[in-house]
Amino acid sequence: MTASPTTKTAVLFFATLAVISVSFALAVWHHDDPDARVEFRLTSHTGDTLTARDLGGRHLMVFFGFTSCHNICPAQMNKLTRVMSELDQSGHGTRIKPVFISVDPERDTPAKVAAYLEYFDDRFVGLTGSRTALERAAASFRTLFEDLPAELTADHQINHSTVVYIVDPFSRIVDYLPGSADHRQMAARIRRLSP
Repeated sequence: MTASPTTKTAVLFFATLAVISVSFALAVWHHDDPDARVEFRLTSHTGDTLTARDLGGRHLMVFFGFTSCHNICPAQMNKLTRVMSELDQSGHGTRIKPVFISVDPERDTPAKVAAYLEYFDDRFVGLTGSRTALERAAASFRTLFEDLPAELTADHQINHSTVVYIVDPFSRIVDYLPGSADHRQMAARIRRLSP
């Protein structure tokens, strides 16, 4: 006995609905997996307490550095400023928020981070916090930075990663941009992630 066209249509409809429902449930489960999301609670350069959720809703371009850095951090921040200009040309600049997280809480106060950010794209959010809060943030991003000596000199340089992290609106890291990439390469990869 063959099924009627109405029965075939109903079966196809419910099979399609089941596939969509399972796919949606898996997507929600994956996005809600706390182990897959970055977490932080830090103080912004304007003095506000911010979390990853506060910056959610769009992609984030996150760089860990410090304001007393001699060479690498200013060069990388200049490059990220150029990335934002490159993204503006294609209309993608409004889809991503650049974020600078200090790895030097003892010297980088919110006011010092604010003064540092004046040299770069004005859309940057600068974050700092206690040593414990920054270590938690770094662990969330699975990045490392050097433990500081007990006696810190004014000129001490901190070893840290130069990777730029791209975080999606669900607070998941979706790409790592190497510090060696140029601004056009970085912008191209961001465009692919946020069409």
